[in-house]
Amino acid sequence: MPLTKIQTDVLRLLAAHRDPESYVAGSTPINRTAAGFSSDMEVFHDREERVARAASEDAAFLESHGFTVRWQRREPAIYTAAVEHSGEATKLEWVVESDYRFFPTVPDEIFGYVLHPVDLAVNKVMAAAGRREVRDLVDLVTIHETIIPLGAAIWAAVDKAPGFTPAGLIREIRRNSSYSRVQWRALMSTEPVEPDEVMTRLRLALDEAGAFVGKMPTSEAGLLFLENGRVVQPDPARLGDYQAHSGQRRGQWPASSEIDAALFEHYQAKPRI
Repeated sequence: MPLTKIQTDVLRLLAAHRDPESYVAGSTPINRTAAGFSSDMEVFHDREERVARAASEDAAFLESHGFTVRWQRREPAIYTAAVEHSGEATKLEWVVESDYRFFPTVPDEIFGYVLHPVDLAVNKVMAAAGRREVRDLVDLVTIHETIIPLGAAIWAAVDKAPGFTPAGLIREIRRNSSYSRVQWRALMSTEPVEPDEVMTRLRLALDEAGAFVGKMPTSEAGLLFLENGRVVQPDPARLGDYQAHSGQRRGQWPASSEIDAALFEHYQAKPRI
């Protein structure tokens, strides 16, 4: 598992504090079975008062169990702390995030509650289009190969990114994908990360995504498509054969009751970069 010991200890200790609207998201759950480590852990809430309360209660609970909590940032929308124990350290953040998503959050033994893997994928697409962070590129390849094709994630992401088109998101991701080998070497990983290999796989995924979005009708932008209870990248020539799925506040399960177990088991089972 890519989680460090202190990250695993912190997450398990705080799991009982999580609920469907206080959940772990970001890169950490994407990389739970990958070689790469995430340097921080993020707990999301939809309101500032919930962020402040969760940060205070979690920090006090950690300190009562022998952890040292050093605050780095305490603002209404984000609290950040360095957590230390037995010579190890990690960063923990409590963040305000919109509760608009495609699926409800999912209970998890380690995380307590975690954002659904498809929503993790959609959020990562938006992050990669809006910032420069080399870890995002590895995460995009992981998403494409183990969760859903990038084309499907990008197509759905515009529902949460007003003003963007799927093609525009692809352009922004490409623009943010140039890094030096020094930056690549700074990635924390249990195995060497080969930049050339990752970038080759990412370019192919983005090429496939570009071809896909170029064939899709713009009237369907922002939707996910399901086939036999799983999110798929649909064949644009036969969209009527799929179940369309839209986002809403706190997410929703589609008519197929199989989507939760089937997709989450699929997400957890595959190895990652």
